[in-house]
Amino acid sequence: MQLSNKDKQTLRSLAYRYSYIAHLDVQKERLERYYRTNALKPVRPVVLIDEVPWGEIQDPALVNVCDQSLAWLETHLRRVLYQWDHFQVDLLVLPFYPVVKQIRWVKGWGLDIKEHQITSTTGSHICAHAYEDQLRNEDDLSKLHSPEIAYDQESTEAAYAVAQEVFDGLLPVRIVGIGGLSYAMWDHIARYRGVENILTDLYERPAFMHATAQRFMQIARDLFTQLEQLELLDPSVPLVHCTPACAYELPAPNFSGHVRPCDVWGRCAAQIFGVVSPAMHDEFDLTYNAELFKNCGLLYYGCCEPLDRKIELLRKRFANLRKISITPWADPARAAEQIGRDFVMAAKPNPAYVSSPIFNPEPVRQEIARYCEAALAHGTTLEFVLKDISTIANNPHNLTQWAATVQEIINCYYG
Repeated sequence: MQLSNKDKQTLRSLAYRYSYIAHLDVQKERLERYYRTNALKPVRPVVLIDEVPWGEIQDPALVNVCDQSLAWLETHLRRVLYQWDHFQVDLLVLPFYPVVKQIRWVKGWGLDIKEHQITSTTGSHICAHAYEDQLRNEDDLSKLHSPEIAYDQESTEAAYAVAQEVFDGLLPVRIVGIGGLSYAMWDHIARYRGVENILTDLYERPAFMHATAQRFMQIARDLFTQLEQLELLDPSVPLVHCTPACAYELPAPNFSGHVRPCDVWGRCAAQIFGVVSPAMHDEFDLTYNAELFKNCGLLYYGCCEPLDRKIELLRKRFANLRKISITPWADPARAAEQIGRDFVMAAKPNPAYVSSPIFNPEPVRQEIARYCEAALAHGTTLEFVLKDISTIANNPHNLTQWAATVQEIINCYYG
């Protein structure tokens, strides 16, 4: 597309500061800590803030003024610059601007999701869902088919051309892939069934639930094959689901240019299994994901489900496991004792502590201290990611104060 002089001037002014930040020496230090974290080396914990409810931050610096067709670029630039100024923690700005390859869906899953949704008013992606059960029996399962995707090269190259014009003389622009292979099987199943129906049938109809898991695993395999064949994978992305992804082992030593599963991260989770026994979690989720992700170079398991009592199961199932999510509903001391020096403890601090109109630093201090003490006691590599932030009570200063409080406590333990 043709940029107007006004839009180009606006975007260039944002890009100039973005480029300046990308070239700061601190970026090299942070990049090294990202790598050392995933290499399980002794290192100061990386701290990141993601999934921000941007709709609650009313600041002129975040208001887009360019043509709507440029929102994909302008919004990203404005948010990175705002976060850098107000709650950057260990935000990494790369020395090039990435344009992610665009994917076009040619064919869907065979069934449309039917739901009642209460959308967020805070700018967060977090919504409330009530799903209609569409997978009651084997006949319903047969209606599903594997989606078909395509690489939208035209759209990608158009975005690349715009970014090149904006960053000309400031920063290189690269077309990058989507990263690794990510699939939360039971999240997808829940969208077709609802959580209560799944939990009931795990107990009452285990054979049918195994058939369901098998069907969704096959769908994932087909998707993974397409992503590889279309050259959409990328071993060099900085993040895997909001956490550091940089790893010395990726791509694999025999990498020749074509990106394979062994060259990238895999990520899976089973959030609704937070309420089932370890044995049931293992039977209905881990056995399938162990097969699905066995060829990935490294694996990150977990999201919001408490895993502190299930780490030995993860250890047994995944030979490529490198990172485990430990949420506010897990015991960090128990988790660190089981993790030891073998995996990264991806700590997810409680986002409720930034949801009040007036920020109280004390529970944050206590929470971060518990994680640090547990990690140091067992030699466990630790990282922090504040995410799933549904609200900040319209007070962005909560995030600024949270960031300062966390760094203060980490200083006490890691210097």
